[in-house]
Amino acid sequence: MTSPVGLKCVRSAAMNAAALTLFVAVSVLALAASAAAQQPRIITFDVPASQGNGTIPTAMNLVGTITGNYLDAYGVSHGFVRNPNGTFTTFDAPGAGIVSFDFNGTFPMGINLLGTVAGYYNDSNLVSHCFIRTPDGKITTFDVPGADLNPADQLGSIVTGINVLGTVSGYYFDSSSLSHGFLRTPDGNFTPFDAPSAGELGTYPVSPVNIEGAVAGIYLDSNSLPHAFVRNPDGTFVTLSFPDACDTSLSAGCNGASATGINDSGTVAGAYRDNSGNNVARAYLRLRDGTLTTFEAPGAGDGYFEGTGGSYAWFGVTVGLNNSGATAATLEDNNNVFHGYIRSPQGTFVTFDAPGADLKPGDYNGTVPVSINDLGLVTGFYIDASNVSHGFLRIP
Repeated sequence: MTSPVGLKCVRSAAMNAAALTLFVAVSVLALAASAAAQQPRIITFDVPASQGNGTIPTAMNLVGTITGNYLDAYGVSHGFVRNPNGTFTTFDAPGAGIVSFDFNGTFPMGINLLGTVAGYYNDSNLVSHCFIRTPDGKITTFDVPGADLNPADQLGSIVTGINVLGTVSGYYFDSSSLSHGFLRTPDGNFTPFDAPSAGELGTYPVSPVNIEGAVAGIYLDSNSLPHAFVRNPDGTFVTLSFPDACDTSLSAGCNGASATGINDSGTVAGAYRDNSGNNVARAYLRLRDGTLTTFEAPGAGDGYFEGTGGSYAWFGVTVGLNNSGATAATLEDNNNVFHGYIRSPQGTFVTFDAPGADLKPGDYNGTVPVSINDLGLVTGFYIDASNVSHGFLRIP
């Protein structure tokens, strides 16, 4: 359990880290304030080295630095950092595989205020390993103790997020293919954990870890039904419940619920599938005190697997969340087209499409936000008519 003294130290360290980049944040805030009187604009981008084969942002920090991965002509994934001035740095984790069209390469998943990137890479045997990359380009790789590293099993460890203190969250697979959550502190200490009601498929933290060390995600019960959970800094768990959620099993077509975001106030964001028979996605916010708000974005469809919160309620599109409680994610309309939406803390909505997004009915393409920062900048990707992904940055 985190003591009051320990919590004060955590907060103090976070404040010191924030001060290191405060001058950048102030500059970005001034630009955002200047742009507030103008219409929002969307900048689209591709990593130059991708040569048009696909760019997928996965996370963004306060100052607008974006990380993600891009594909080369051989289908190998590489990491990138897009700086606020629009310049790119590309990188590969040591040991990342380069086998063509075989899910090889480097996959950044999170970036903190200081610009440290965390993620995972797949080696040539499709075993996953974790990495942390500091702003100066130094990359540290690691495997979670207990992770199955047998090349024949193609399992390993996956990082899903990093906080300002450098603590990373993620999950690993053991030799029985059971998934377990973990936290790793900057000094290399690991805390493994399992949701109490997790079944044979295990526990998957998928949110970034917040400043206090709380993390959210998904566990699958003995019926393989996905549930959203929060693991508190003291190690206790909360399972989130939704009165109208489907409650059968994954094999029966019920995708259950997910928690994909948690902010520094302990607010959790995610989505769940309802019990209408169509598995319509509904998004939600849950405050630290347990107050739950569910919502549907304007224009969201009510047909099979349509709705608000992304194309899938788990292991799919993330519901982005910032520290004010604003969310950014995807809605799927009745024509199976994806559109971006932003929901303010007051509950008002803005929907948008990235220029170049394929809006043809039935193509299952469109705009996919993945992250919203505290200045209201939104990043994500859009899919064009050729099924190629491109990055975007929406400036409010």
